[in-house]
Amino acid sequence: MRTHDTPAGGEAPRAGCRFLADADEPLDTDQLSGADTPLDAGQLPDSDELLVIKQTEHPGEPAVLHRYDAPADHRPHPVPGTKGLWRTAADGVPDQDKAVRRAFQRVRALAGYFGASEFGAGPDALIVQSRRDRAHKAVFAGAEFRGSRHRLHIKGARKLTGTARDAERAELVSGVCLFSHRNLRFVDEHGHCAELLRADAAPPAARLRSVTVEDELSLYEYETVLRQSRVIGDVAAMLPSSLPLAVTVDVPRVQYYLYLLDAYQGGLVTAELAQRYFRLVDSRYTRVLDLFRHHIRRALDTAGRTDVTVRTAPGLDPLAECLAEAVATGDVPHDDDLLAMMIATGDPLWKELRELDVPRDRHCLGYTSYLVELLRAVGLSDDRKGALGINVDGFGEALLFDQARQVRRRLGIPDDDPPFLGVYAAETVQTLRPDGHVASLYLTDPGRYALGEDGAPVDLFRLIDGLYAQPSDARLLSGLT
Repeated sequence: MRTHDTPAGGEAPRAGCRFLADADEPLDTDQLSGADTPLDAGQLPDSDELLVIKQTEHPGEPAVLHRYDAPADHRPHPVPGTKGLWRTAADGVPDQDKAVRRAFQRVRALAGYFGASEFGAGPDALIVQSRRDRAHKAVFAGAEFRGSRHRLHIKGARKLTGTARDAERAELVSGVCLFSHRNLRFVDEHGHCAELLRADAAPPAARLRSVTVEDELSLYEYETVLRQSRVIGDVAAMLPSSLPLAVTVDVPRVQYYLYLLDAYQGGLVTAELAQRYFRLVDSRYTRVLDLFRHHIRRALDTAGRTDVTVRTAPGLDPLAECLAEAVATGDVPHDDDLLAMMIATGDPLWKELRELDVPRDRHCLGYTSYLVELLRAVGLSDDRKGALGINVDGFGEALLFDQARQVRRRLGIPDDDPPFLGVYAAETVQTLRPDGHVASLYLTDPGRYALGEDGAPVDLFRLIDGLYAQPSDARLLSGLT
């Protein structure tokens, strides 16, 4: 996992989970029913509709998918039945909300910097208020691409000067986490679920006896792959065709190993269960990475950028064998030893970050590995100048972007040499906690199906496919080979 703020507590395993104490690999199930059948055009929402999934307070009850038409008023109005979710019409009015106006200004600034005449402001903006700090809100301004529409939160575009043609090359970084909050769960000896997939999670109170997983990809994984692949293709299409472009795909693997180490060292996880968990992570990593790379390649080809190299970030791969051996022998390396192994790879960024006291311990190693890729995108690993770095990701990863900019400044590199940009598209569907507050799909993943407002079931995977005009691959979704 990367920077999701996962709530404490757990829920009973959902239907469709299985115990890895009995099996390690995905079950050999039949191909998904209706997986290749697209939704009728009448079932797809209009491009300016807002999709909101509301969870119920009763476990086992399906979530409900609501659709809201585009607003006609430029003044922000709350989305019915939600808390902290507002919507407003497009920009261009004198008394528009300041935060909304700035968000649309950044969209126009980005279009001007890229020199993209076919890129402009969209019909609405989404305003998401922080659940913890009501004074803080994020605005996602509508943006029109050639054949696409997104709601974007853009960072680094406030003081853009020059054009993208001034850069020597462009480096784009994107990633997706594994599983979702409900897709993988640990169960202790008392039958209670333990939450471990977050950096600040407390060790479980009892011994863990199993880990459960849904064979099918989570809605979070699937939606993120399709949405961010489309944004990557749209950004590539806007950039000057003469500008060399590379894409780095940063999907965590060994980072997930670290979440189990405290419990293992505390005697709450057996070596066998830890090894099964590692294999589960490896299997999921391969599936998600393959799916992401496939859709990125397709999006780049559609954009006419068949020349683009798609690179896979190494992450913490140098630690994989060491950690696997550690749970087999019971000899877990010290934090400094793990960091020394990363520095020993010869990547100068790890040594440079260590001199800045980053990371401080192994719990920060995963976070630091993502930071390394952002810094590499702006040319800090090889001291080459002129790299235009662009982070295309989920909004939760904007914290990494902010820290990367801070590190860049500490190293004496100005923000505009050349610009370092963050492009964060709002999720295709906004999901709500039972209390009505917005949360990421990672935390509130409703599963594959929800009920429409008419009570009819809606296949959310097919809905996402239809919105992005992508044919689904049932074998990739369910893990079959």
